[in-house]
This record gives sequence, C-alpha cells and structure tokens, in this order.
Amino acid sequence: MKKLDELYDEISKAIEKLDFSKFWEGFKPLKFALYNDTECYFNGEYIEKTDEFVANHAIMYKGERIAIWKVEKEMDISVFASNIVHEMFHGFQHDNNWDCWANDWEALFEYEYNEENLAIKMRENQLLLDLVGKFDSEKYKELLKLRKYRDEKFPYQHTYECGVEETEGSATYVEWQVLKQLDEEKAQEFVEKMRKKILNPKGFFPIRIPCYDIGALMINAEVLAGEYYYGADKRPVIKELIKDIPSVETIDTIEKDVTEKVTKTCEDFYAESKRIVDSAVNNNEVVLVGPYQIWGVNIWDARYYKGYITSTYFMSYTDNGEEKILHGNFVIKMKDDNETIEKVYKWI
Repeated sequence: MKKLDELYDEISKAIEKLDFSKFWEGFKPLKFALYNDTECYFNGEYIEKTDEFVANHAIMYKGERIAIWKVEKEMDISVFASNIVHEMFHGFQHDNNWDCWANDWEALFEYEYNEENLAIKMRENQLLLDLVGKFDSEKYKELLKLRKYRDEKFPYQHTYECGVEETEGSATYVEWQVLKQLDEEKAQEFVEKMRKKILNPKGFFPIRIPCYDIGALMINAEVLAGEYYYGADKRPVIKELIKDIPSVETIDTIEKDVTEKVTKTCEDFYAESKRIVDSAVNNNEVVLVGPYQIWGVNIWDARYYKGYITSTYFMSYTDNGEEKILHGNFVIKMKDDNETIEKVYKWI
C-alpha cells in the first residue's frame, strides 16, 4: 500500500487533467484529504485525524468544504480520482443548497419492498442500459411510462428513489464522466459493473444502493434525449420528467419469472436481516446501553428489522448534547420512537 502523501500526489495530478466544465454547470474542484486508521494527509501535509474523518464524503474542515476518502485498499489512480471527484460533487451540492435530499432515516423504517414495484424497476434498468450505447426514443418513452405507473401506484417508494437518484445518482454520473476523460477502458468497466448490479434483483437491497447507478443512467438518458435541465439550485429534476406523462392504468410487459426472482430475493433479504440481528443479539457483546438519542448510522447499507438497525463502520449518538462516535459494525436495538437507543451490540 502506498503512503498517503504519494497517493495524494498521484490523484492530484490526475484531477488536474480534468475539464470540470464538462461535468456539471458551475462545478469546480475542491480540496481533498486522504486518511486511514492512523494518519490523515491534506493540502500537502500530514494533519491530526479528528472525529470529522469518518467514511467517504464532503465535510466542513476549518471553515472550508473538502472531500475526504478513507484509504483501505489499492485502486487504479483513475478510479481513485473519480471517487474523490464524486465526493467533491457532494460538496458542490451542499454549497448550492440542493433541496432534493431524500429522507433516508424515515425511509429506513417506512420503505416497503414491494415485488411489483421492484419487478418493474428491473425492466426500467434494462431500458436504461440499452440507452447507454444508442438512444432509442421508443425505449425512452417506455421508460417514462413505467416510472409514471410506479409513481402513481407506489408514490412513497418512487419519490424516495428519485431523491437518492438526484443526489447520489448525479454524483455517480460525474464519477462516470471523470473516467471517460481519464481512461475510456475504465469507463466501460464502470458501465459493466452497473449492468451486473442493477440487473440482479439482489442489488435492490437495501434500495438506496442501486439508486446511485440508476440515477447516473437516468441523467445519461436525459442528456441523450435532450430533455436534461437543472433546477434553480443546479440540481437535476428526475421526477419532474414524468409530470406531463398521461396516467398509466396497467403494466403488462413484466415477465413472470422476473417477478418470481424478485419475490424470492425479498424473502432472502428479510431472512438475512433476521440472521444478522439474531447473531449479534445471541453473541451478546454489548457496547452501549441506553437511553441515548441516536445521531447517525452508515445509511448506505443500513437495514431495519423488527426494532433493530444495522450499521457498518460506525454509528453515532448524543450524550448530554455531545456527539459521540463508535467505530465498527453494530446492531442497534431501538425504542418505539425510532430515535432512542436501548442497546447496541457489536456485529462481527
């Protein structure tokens, strides 16, 4: 594994090659920091690693918005640079006051995994991938028709998905465009990875994860269709694409075997969630006993199962008004208000 300063210099040189004006209107590079379990490198020097350096995202550091990335494995420099720019774009979103953020905490409890909704999404995803190589107006119309149907029949699910698609999907779209500038072969690999993930029903669980790729592909389809436009805060407006589409009463183009695969995967997801919770509770390695107000979890792949939340890498809570962070994987038993921690188990 390379030293952080060496890696930082290589990534910086890659980012300097990029034409940011082609990614998104008004988007400019931010400073970034690399860190690991013991060190942190920023702006040409090693600095003290504070509690702000958790996961990969954009943070305020000494009054300045910066991107941060935890270095845990070797990566191609072009891929590394694209990931850093992804996080820079989140800083751009915050600085432009995007108002389309999905309520991930609420969705953790409220999002229902409906087999019909997910089966239709499978068809949508195939259409999105078909549109990458060659735009087809009929496929684009079918895509919008399917999304209109889901918006009317599954409004909560579709609205939540669109929120993630607009924020995380746009950052993933920018990540993809970075690879196109730096390494076309890596960009093609990126598309193939998206294809494998979003055409596999297992990739829908938790639902937030596939929305990254689906949002990127939706923006790509909009651009090819010539329908892409920004809101006042320079954000994409994915959901509004269907506002003028006529109401759709039925969908009869979904194959039975697709629905059956999605149904089986739903059952497997809940069984896996139960196994994780039961294993942690039975192991009974308690790291915190409440009551404490929960502050945050790693929402990226968090699950909720019968009063328990799973969180990978970290979780945070407030103790007498002070935020505290626990590092590791945890299963969190919540009280009925879904805001108060009763007990936290280590999840191995």
